[in-house]
Amino acid sequence: MIGDGADGVSAFYRHIRHRLGPGLCLALLTILAAACGVTATPEPGVTVAAATLAASPQAPTSTPIAPPPPTAAPTELPADTPTPSPTPSPTATPTPTPLPAANLVAFETTREGKGEIYVLDAATGQMTNLSVHPAEDAAPAWSPDGSSIAFASQRDGNWEIYALRLGDGSLVRLTEHPAFDSAPAWSPDGTQIAFESYRDGNLEIYVMDAAGGEPRRLTDDPAGDFGPTWSPDGETIAFTSWRDGNKEIYVVAAAGGEARNLTQHPADDESPAWGPATAEGAPLAFVSWRDVDPLTGNRNAEIYVLAPGSAEAVRMTDNPWPDLDPAWDAEGRLTWTAYDPGMPFETYDPHRPGGYHLYRAGEDGPERLADSAPDRTDDRRPAPAPALVASRLPGHEAPPAGEVSPVITLEAGSLARVLPVPGVLTSYDQVEVLASELVSPSLLAWQSDVLEASGWDLLHGTLGTWRPIDSVRRRDMYAYDYGYLSWHKTGRALDLALEYKVDGADQMLVVREDLGPSVYWRMYLRTARQDGSQGAPLTDNPWLFWWHIVPAAEPEAYDAGGKRLPIPAGYYVDVTRIARRHGWERIASYAIEGDYHWLVDSNGTEYWHYERTDGLPWWEAMLQIYPLDTLLQHAAWEVCLEKAQNEDMIRSKGVPTPAP
Repeated sequence: MIGDGADGVSAFYRHIRHRLGPGLCLALLTILAAACGVTATPEPGVTVAAATLAASPQAPTSTPIAPPPPTAAPTELPADTPTPSPTPSPTATPTPTPLPAANLVAFETTREGKGEIYVLDAATGQMTNLSVHPAEDAAPAWSPDGSSIAFASQRDGNWEIYALRLGDGSLVRLTEHPAFDSAPAWSPDGTQIAFESYRDGNLEIYVMDAAGGEPRRLTDDPAGDFGPTWSPDGETIAFTSWRDGNKEIYVVAAAGGEARNLTQHPADDESPAWGPATAEGAPLAFVSWRDVDPLTGNRNAEIYVLAPGSAEAVRMTDNPWPDLDPAWDAEGRLTWTAYDPGMPFETYDPHRPGGYHLYRAGEDGPERLADSAPDRTDDRRPAPAPALVASRLPGHEAPPAGEVSPVITLEAGSLARVLPVPGVLTSYDQVEVLASELVSPSLLAWQSDVLEASGWDLLHGTLGTWRPIDSVRRRDMYAYDYGYLSWHKTGRALDLALEYKVDGADQMLVVREDLGPSVYWRMYLRTARQDGSQGAPLTDNPWLFWWHIVPAAEPEAYDAGGKRLPIPAGYYVDVTRIARRHGWERIASYAIEGDYHWLVDSNGTEYWHYERTDGLPWWEAMLQIYPLDTLLQHAAWEVCLEKAQNEDMIRSKGVPTPAP
C-alpha cells in the first residue's frame, strides 16, 4: 500500500523500511523538506514507555437479536442521576514498563454490533473494550498525558462528548446540548478540546475547556466544517470543509480568525491529521479522492502528506482499495485504516463483503494490526497512544468478534422452511414476504433497528424476497439470464423499496461508494425526529442517478451514471450499516459491458438489493431449502447452460461441474 510511483516516494519508502531517525515522521520530513530546499534537522530520539493493559472480566456474549446490557459498566452514568459537574479526579501514577506506548491504539469498531471504543495492544494482540455500552460510541481521542480518552456517544439519547479517566474508570460528560457533538481533539497542552457540532443547524468547529463548560464557536460558514485536529504547537486547527463546493482541508488559528484552504483540489480531501513537530514544522496527513481509475471511472481514497511549508502533497499509499483515517503514533509512524475485500465471490460481484482494518507503517511496508478481526468487521478512526498512558485501562477484555444476529444451523439431513415474515411486507400488494427460516430472525432484527434508529418502518414495504426455483427472466432482455441463479431463490435476499416517501417527500437517499473495480451504494434515511435524538449529520454527497438527468443539459453527468449532489442538512441513519450488523450485505452494481451495465440499465444499479449469504455459495444455500433431486432438476450444470448462463457464472455459484 505504500507507493513509490511519484517523485520522492521511492526514497521515502526506503526510509520507512529502515525507519531512519526516530521514525517515519522524521524520515518524511527529511525527504520532503529536502525537496522543498530545506534541510530538516532530526530531533533526538524520544524515550517512550507505557503500562500493559490490565486483564479484566470478559464481556457478556451477544444474543441473537441485540447486544445485551453489560454486566459491569464502569463507564456508564446512571440514567436517573443528573450529569455531574466535571471535577478533577485523583491522578493515577503511571507505572512505565518496557512496552512502547506506540503499540497501544484506541479505535472505534463494530465487532460487537454497534460502535464501541477498543484499545489494542499491537504487540500482544490483546484488546480491551473501554466504552462497554449498548449505545453507539465513536471517535476516540487520547489526552496528551495519556490519562484520559475522549469520545462521542449516544448513551444519553443524543450524541455528546465524554471523557473516560483511565486511572479510576470514571466517566465525565463534557457537552450538554441536544444537537450532535462528536470528533473530539485535545490541544497539545491538554487544556482544551476542539470538536464538531451541529448546534447551529450545520456542522461547525467548536472549542471548549478540557473539563467541559460553554464552548466557543471557531468556524462560521453555511457549509459543513468538521473533523478538527490541532497542530503540535497548539496555534492552529485543521479541519475538513465543503465551503468551496467539495471537501477541502482548511486551517484556522486556534484563537479564531479567517480560515484558509490548504489543499485547493477539485477532488475531495478530508480527515487531516498533524504529525509530530520538528524545527521546520509538522507534516499534515490527509485523505484524498483525487486518484481515478481511467478504465472504470471509479475514484479511490489514498493518504497524502503535506510537508511543512510545502503546497505540494505527496501520495503515501498505493492501494486499489480505500485508505482512510490517517493518524500518527508516538514514534512518528503513520497509522490508518484500509479496506480489505472479502473472499472471491461471483462473476458480477467479484468479492464477498470485506471491512476496514487497522494498518501501520512498518519496516517492510504496511503492517495489519488486530488480524483477528473478521472481514466484515469495520475498525475505524485509529488513535495511537501518547508517550505514556495510565497504568490501568478500565473496561472489559474484548470478546471474540461475532454476529449480533448469528448464523442459525440446520440439523443434519433436515431442510429449512421458507415462511412468511410477519411485518415485512411487499409494497405492491401488502403481502408478507417469504424468507428462509434461517435468516428471518435477522431480517426482523434489522427491521426493528431501522425503525428505532430512524423512526420509519422501512422494511414494512419492500419489493420482495423469495422467488420460485423455476422463475426466469425474459430471454430477449439480455444475453444471459442474470436472475436464474438469483439469491432470491435461496430465501436469503431482500429488495428494499426504491424510495420512502412521507407526505410526498422522499426520505431516502443513496451515496455512491467505489470499492476497487466495483460500485456500491450506501442507503440513508432522513430521521423522523430532527432534534438530534436520532441519526447524525451527513458528511458525504448523495448521488443523483442518470435517469434523473437530461442528457442534452448535462452530457458528462449522464454518461458517468449520475452526479454527486450537495450534502443536505439534517440528521440521517445509515440503513446499510444497520443491515450489516445483522448479516445483510449490499451487492455491487452490474457492470457487464455490452449486456447488463448500470450506466445504461437502471435495473443493474441494485442499490435496493441485500443478501445474507453467511459465507455460503449459492448452490449450498439452495440445498438448505431443496432436496438434491429437485435442485438437479432445475439447476444442474446442463440445465443452467440451457437457461442462458455462461460457464464462469455457473461455476461462481458453486454448481457442481460435470464429470470429465
